[in-house]
Amino acid sequence: MARMKITGALLMSCLFLLSSSAFAADQAATEGFESYSLGEVYIKGEKPPVTQEASVTNVITAEDIKATSSRTVAEALSHTPGIRVSTGRKNEPNVSIRGLDQSRVLILIDGVPYYETKGGKLDLNQIPADNIAKIEVTKGAASVLYGANALGGVVNIITKKASGKPFFEVTGETGDVDYYGLSASHGMKIGKFNYWLNYSHRQAHGTRMSDDFVPMVGQIYRGGTILSTGVFEDGGTRNNSDYKSDSFWAKLGFEPSANSEYFVNFYYIDREKGAPAAIDRNQANTARIVGGVVTSAAFTQFARIPVYDDWGIDLSGQQKISDKMTLKGKLFYHDHVDDYVSYKDNSFSEIYSISRYKDYMVGGALISEVKPASWDTLRLSINYRGDSHKERADSYIPFSNFFSYTGSVGMENEFNPTKSFSVVVGGSYDWFHVTQATKSLDGTSVLNLVDLDKPKTMDSFNPMIGATYAFADTTKLFASVARKTRFPTLGNLFSSTPSSGSNVNLKAENAINSTVGVSRSFGKLMWSELAFFYNNISDLISRDGSGLDSTYRNIASVEMYGIEVNTELYPLKDLVVRLGYTYNHASDQSDVKPVVDGKTIDQVTNVPEHKLDMGVQYTVPYLKTCLDLNGILYSNSFSQLPTVNRPTQDTINLPGYFVLNARVSQKFLKYFEAFLSVNNIFDRDYTQESGSTASGAVSRTITEPGFPAPGRNIFGGITAKF
Repeated sequence: MARMKITGALLMSCLFLLSSSAFAADQAATEGFESYSLGEVYIKGEKPPVTQEASVTNVITAEDIKATSSRTVAEALSHTPGIRVSTGRKNEPNVSIRGLDQSRVLILIDGVPYYETKGGKLDLNQIPADNIAKIEVTKGAASVLYGANALGGVVNIITKKASGKPFFEVTGETGDVDYYGLSASHGMKIGKFNYWLNYSHRQAHGTRMSDDFVPMVGQIYRGGTILSTGVFEDGGTRNNSDYKSDSFWAKLGFEPSANSEYFVNFYYIDREKGAPAAIDRNQANTARIVGGVVTSAAFTQFARIPVYDDWGIDLSGQQKISDKMTLKGKLFYHDHVDDYVSYKDNSFSEIYSISRYKDYMVGGALISEVKPASWDTLRLSINYRGDSHKERADSYIPFSNFFSYTGSVGMENEFNPTKSFSVVVGGSYDWFHVTQATKSLDGTSVLNLVDLDKPKTMDSFNPMIGATYAFADTTKLFASVARKTRFPTLGNLFSSTPSSGSNVNLKAENAINSTVGVSRSFGKLMWSELAFFYNNISDLISRDGSGLDSTYRNIASVEMYGIEVNTELYPLKDLVVRLGYTYNHASDQSDVKPVVDGKTIDQVTNVPEHKLDMGVQYTVPYLKTCLDLNGILYSNSFSQLPTVNRPTQDTINLPGYFVLNARVSQKFLKYFEAFLSVNNIFDRDYTQESGSTASGAVSRTITEPGFPAPGRNIFGGITAKF
């Protein structure tokens, strides 16, 4: 209660002090940036492509990001209907769309795939929000132009680009647990040239836990043996949750005419972080040596990640060839390296091992748009990339080497027979081919590198169809259905450690995603959208547990259906209310399911049935003080269920939770804005993520609810724009 009073007093004091300078605020300041159009898959036109409007697409703008006090891409996505963001092992957020985890979602930065080539995902908390113009989230039947592996949807993160005159923006902020952040952006157009620069720094000694957190006695185990017990988290600042991140982004473009533009894009991200252990159970495995051969290096879940670096460069261009044809293309390279340092126990005094991943991705995409008639648009695409992954489980072990190619050829034909009715029909041929898989035979010598068995080339044809119909009263009907494929990751197929569960005989996962919906504007009062979705996923790659006796297999089939509602209301001139609701019923449709006490278990782990997103923004008249309230409500979800191989294990239910955040901001002295944010206002103690070594959000696996979420967090700062 005392902390609540202090928080309230801080909010009121800040509002009072800032309002005294409101009279000098510039009411019509321009943003100074625009969205980087070459980062989008479509060629910019007079109206959005039918594919985007025939499925549910959420656009998160820079203003939306600011209103939710989001400092990273992962935080911004957490407020989107149908999306769940949770943080567990490796202090890494997992972004799932309608129950499908991040490795099954195609993540792009300016149209370039962004993932680690072994597991298919990267930490989206390392991407700062201050350089983002918008984030496009497409669910269900995403365009075939995006390429392969969009089983769960597409998230395209579009960065900022200079819009004209010289623009400068600097933000400094500070907060709880010695947090401070600094970001600076500058861009401008000089004749036919355009450039944009951004630097961001964030660091903190950790995250603060709720005052209601109750410590518990946890276990350190190896296999089925408990080695020791202890309290791994005693409250206050979360143990081993510190982080430091620096990023630099640069964009240089040449725009000789309205029909031509060419840009080079570069970014570098340097991040180090702790990886908080689960509060209940953590592994501590020593090296396994059989017959003088190292079969498994030492590994524990008491770890730090001192290196987590990414850099990338891409060359993008768009050229209008004629009145009927435009070409758009890009070439890209992305490099990732990370170190995982295992410690003996939670004292972090003795290093067990230092594992390393070294990845790179190189590829390109070419998209053509042809308009043979005013009512007909034909789009063709080619996407091709190579993925390299090198890993070693400890510093004395040679790197295992893996390389694969992923390609896609797609076509969409959009028909507009009338002004109100539009149809799009398309399809893609996707393929995946592994060309290299080698590891050390004895675990210690590069001279004993051997070739591993490789899977056969996998391919798939993925058709789609979508349609929209617009009425004169702004009512719009839309529907789409598409087949989507996700190929196994290199981590699913291969690994340097036996306990990883890798299986070279895996097949691709497939899904039929369908959506039917309606949207309408009600004058200046409100806008609303209602969509029904149905997803049927087959050959889902899953593990029945973890460890040496558990292997990835195409054993799961999952059915998901539900509704998604998006609404914006404008009851007053200065008041905006946003509501988003998702109902998602997920059930296991596999041929073999666990049976307990005569009852078949068909629930699915880590898929809350209900999610409610709420946002209220009010601008105080005359003072122009902006007040934002944002809430997220989740229903219960299962973190553990009985499985076919373990029918007697307990069912663990993670309780639902409600989190409310607030932000107050005030412009003053024309160029400045001060803000104060409070996340988790009520200091709720809740758990986002289980302590799992699981394969993904949809899986049948052993999990423990071991990762409590942060408690109340307060931070504030000042932004200057010139």
